[in-house]
Amino acid sequence: MQKYDVALSFAGEDRQYAKALANLLKAGGYSCFYDEDELADLWGKNLYDYLSSVYKDRARYCVMFLSKHYEQKLWTHHERQLAQARAFQENREYILPVRLDDTEIPGIPPTVGYLDLRSITIEEVYEALVMKLSDTTPKPTTTDRTTSRVVEKDPTEYVLLVSEDGKSYFIPFQNAHWDSTEISLELLPESPEETAFLRTLRRHINEAFARDVHIALTLREDAAWVKPQEIIETASGSQIVWKVVFNEERHRQNESPLGEVTFGSFTPEKIAEERAKRILLDKKLGELPTDFQNQMGSVGLLNEATLEMYVRGTNGFQISASPIPSLYRSFGNRPGQFEKCARLMSILYLKLSNTVEEILQFDLKLLNSNQVEVKFKGRRHKRFMNVEPHTFEVNGTCQLSE
Repeated sequence: MQKYDVALSFAGEDRQYAKALANLLKAGGYSCFYDEDELADLWGKNLYDYLSSVYKDRARYCVMFLSKHYEQKLWTHHERQLAQARAFQENREYILPVRLDDTEIPGIPPTVGYLDLRSITIEEVYEALVMKLSDTTPKPTTTDRTTSRVVEKDPTEYVLLVSEDGKSYFIPFQNAHWDSTEISLELLPESPEETAFLRTLRRHINEAFARDVHIALTLREDAAWVKPQEIIETASGSQIVWKVVFNEERHRQNESPLGEVTFGSFTPEKIAEERAKRILLDKKLGELPTDFQNQMGSVGLLNEATLEMYVRGTNGFQISASPIPSLYRSFGNRPGQFEKCARLMSILYLKLSNTVEEILQFDLKLLNSNQVEVKFKGRRHKRFMNVEPHTFEVNGTCQLSE
């Protein structure tokens, strides 16, 4: 009797790839044999007999992560032989190879079709696997209606902190309070790097002659330049909680950006819209409007460079490109977390570059390994007493790879 849609076979050194695929499968509602999920069930069993049953009889497909490590291990040798017996018995593509390098694996001839993780992502492996499993009905989950893309729900809420040297820290939090003068957070750092960053901030506060430290922060729909005032590390049971208090640096928020001028046919509102498109869609200036070229005359290249400077802005961040593609390279194997992190970073860029004052709508959805769908509506700051602030929308897709 088959219990699993997919059994994963891999060497311990290649676990990161197997775990990423297992997470995607579980988020999509598919049953998957991945050893870390079966610890209680495996405890005390005769593993030789039990794994024989899994790889020979109890899965619809076996995904093998082939590498030099896979070829060297006794257990993967055992799993491969069992899977090959099943494939021979059924005379169909039961074994689905995923290559990590060019190591020859006994019994897997080079003529067998495989996917290569050196040229595609683990999400694309998942999408191909979903096509194989197309007659399996997954459990209800959040999916894009036009694709087989599945994004797991990530219940964690994150705050984004950007240090003075430009490093970004997406740290989970459990409580937050933001009033007119200060921001207080209860942070739950997950990595040694996040903990080290918080300890560095605390040390600056406690040092008598330490200079002021200013960092950027995004919490939900808002962002600000802040200065740490108090940092306390406490233990709640087995959990370490960092209670952090920041003061908002309003004088930095209110600086007038260089972009608040009219340049040819580009008003400050038009320049802000171009900056928003760059942040959200990675859009470059492209060909300039004819009226702009006519107004600027023969010094076109110089004026194009000047306009580029205005679009990039000088307050907060130099917006030369969207942050979304680079974040996908870091978090792409965790789609739910990627969407939240990309949203937080985009809000940071939008608000601290004075592109918008208020965010009225912001939906960001990962469509596949190449595209993110963006639906955004924002309101600019009020420039004139008798004129309503400018509101604009940005809708489209951001390309994740060239």
